[in-house]
Amino acid sequence: MNRKTEPIDTKTRLLEVAESLFAANGISTTSLRNIIAKAGVNIAAIHYHFGSKEALVQAVFARRLGPINRERLRLLDELEASQANGVPGLEAIVAAFIEPVTRMRLSEPEKQETILKLFGQLMVDTDDVFGLVSQQFEETGIRFIAALQLALPHLAKRELVWRFRFMIGALHTIMKHPPLPKAIIGFTEDEHDVKSVLRKVVTFLVAGFQAPATEDVAEVK
Repeated sequence: MNRKTEPIDTKTRLLEVAESLFAANGISTTSLRNIIAKAGVNIAAIHYHFGSKEALVQAVFARRLGPINRERLRLLDELEASQANGVPGLEAIVAAFIEPVTRMRLSEPEKQETILKLFGQLMVDTDDVFGLVSQQFEETGIRFIAALQLALPHLAKRELVWRFRFMIGALHTIMKHPPLPKAIIGFTEDEHDVKSVLRKVVTFLVAGFQAPATEDVAEVK
């Protein structure tokens, strides 16, 4: 029985150690030697479970991104299936993209500092490292941008993509959510009300998406 469970435990340990080291020290600057030393395993364990550092990097991010993106796509599938013309409303599309992250942020706060640092390191690391992970965003990005185009046909795609990027920026704030000093805002923030946070951010983003176009859709495709 132990022989069957040990590989699973070792793989999880490697993922957790790699994630913490990538978040703390950077992805490209963290070596396999650093990882195996902290995990207390030998190099053969990484080759057995992942094959290479590149595959380990992909697995670390897939563990975090996979559940979020699967839930986003499930919600979008349901929305499209519920509409006779297959075109959900803008607010519902935005909520489907935001809600999985909001729930993770508020239900698992103990993980957020490491996860946020991990994604922060991805943003400042080499293009090669970003390329290893970017494919994990592709299906979700393509599907949601297509849905947004149908909901907002007056926007040129280039402008729509910028607004999509701004939505991703809002997600960063949701994940980090550093409290503002009470002296500035005059009250103590409650970040644990999932429905309230979701309602606020969706309302804000919908208004942004609905703002007047700054580019002519007929001129910019």
